Amino acid sequence: MSPVTVVSVGDTASFVIAALAKQEDAVQIVRQCPALDQLLAACQSGLAQVAVVAEFAPDLTATLIDRLAAVGVSVVAVAESAQEFSRLKGIGAHPVNAQATPEVLADVLRAAVEGRRHAGSAGFAVPAPQEHRNVPLQKHDAGTATSSASGAPAGVAEGDAAGWKTRLHWKDRVGAKRATAGQPPPEEDGAEKPAPLGGASLQAPGGTSAGTSGGTSAGAAGGATEGRVGSSPKQKTAGTGHQPGTLVAVWGPIGSPGRTTLAMNLAGEQAAAGCKVMLIDADSYGASIAASLGLLDEAASFAQACRFADQGGLTPARLAKTATQLVFKGGTFSLLTGLTRADRWPELRAAAVERVLKAAQDVAELVIVDCGFALENDEELSYDTVAPRRNAATLQVLAQADLVFAVGSGDPIGIPRLIRGLDELAQLFPAAEVAVVVNKVRRKAVGAAPEKSLAQAWERFGPLRAISHFLPWEPELTDKALLEGRLLLELAPDAPLRRAISGISCAADQQKLKIAVSSATAQL
Repeated sequence: MSPVTVVSVGDTASFVIAALAKQEDAVQIVRQCPALDQLLAACQSGLAQVAVVAEFAPDLTATLIDRLAAVGVSVVAVAESAQEFSRLKGIGAHPVNAQATPEVLADVLRAAVEGRRHAGSAGFAVPAPQEHRNVPLQKHDAGTATSSASGAPAGVAEGDAAGWKTRLHWKDRVGAKRATAGQPPPEEDGAEKPAPLGGASLQAPGGTSAGTSGGTSAGAAGGATEGRVGSSPKQKTAGTGHQPGTLVAVWGPIGSPGRTTLAMNLAGEQAAAGCKVMLIDADSYGASIAASLGLLDEAASFAQACRFADQGGLTPARLAKTATQLVFKGGTFSLLTGLTRADRWPELRAAAVERVLKAAQDVAELVIVDCGFALENDEELSYDTVAPRRNAATLQVLAQADLVFAVGSGDPIGIPRLIRGLDELAQLFPAAEVAVVVNKVRRKAVGAAPEKSLAQAWERFGPLRAISHFLPWEPELTDKALLEGRLLLELAPDAPLRRAISGISCAADQQKLKIAVSSATAQL
């Protein structure tokens, strides 16, 4: 049996690494690095199978561990406390006790290598030390194996991933989550209650006042009001029968087809129907949900959540505190606001975004994400090493989404863009479940009977996937909603555009019910 090649950083107080170096038949330490940046360079050169971090373990992040995993290197880190043990496990490392012997550490190294060879067993081959036996497992342990293209479990083939995701529609999954959730969680001590409509002060996520006077509302009188999340859900684990929330992505090609309008009004419709919703602005080019709702929030709470996640400190309770609670006429929903400047895109790293989405699904029954338009992922052509991805947030959301609403403009420019965008989307995520939504449908752009004309043109030039929904063009209504910072539900509940958005979920329910019935019949 060939020895495990190792790159190490520092040593423990009992000099375990030095003792391990003497066991050349089992472990071969090819390089000892004084800092983590040199560790990354050594691992990218292909020298080692495992990286052992005995010092600077508190500086390890999920992004660094994912970078090392991308070049085939597992990370074993020395934990000084049970809290650090849990944090390291949560960001994907293999933690060991600081008092571990060279023999125990060698066993952990071999288990880490075997875990990479057999992804389904990663992270579970090594028993936790006795003092860490009661540390709860995190959802992002190294043992969690998913398909990068579809988000299906590792045991599900790519061709079957679409069927796996469509067995339960997003509303059906919301109902299942409610059934398994039991009683509502108790409120955390010191957490603020949601402010009533029209009487709330604008609060920053950290609890300090962001406004200049009491009673500041988000938008005009009667519009959306910003407060803070008033309660924090209990953290669920894999063994409690927890049903994660459903993730819905709203994506569309370049050209402002109406992604944000659809995302925030769909969130409002579902919240008004009694669903616990979290809305996330993940557009790294032009985040606009906060401005569209008239919120004076410059904190970029989505980026804050990503920083917590990258450090391994994001829990459902902390996510609930970071998010903003938006109170409108029909109900409330949580909101993670987007970047205030496009040049802050490196803060939205793929590893952190993945963990934020998972935590959001623990907090909410339905998570709706407003994505950016770009799908390019060619950074590796420009760099010799693993490079940051400009569109990492959008790509990560689409990879994890249970349902994608692809939005395009109903005009001679928007339709070709949507067709080309759907082709690119299908190449990147062939198993994604996509519903096509054509927005801004109007006679002046496509002639008489616009829906019929668009359907005929789509049938001739578009992909096999048919158009699911048409949304009419009502610029006066959307301009008024933007001016007042309000949702269509509270501004004009009988408007054709509002009724069309409200009907999207109903039509999807009927489609998914047919799929569920056909799947059950096939199993019989």
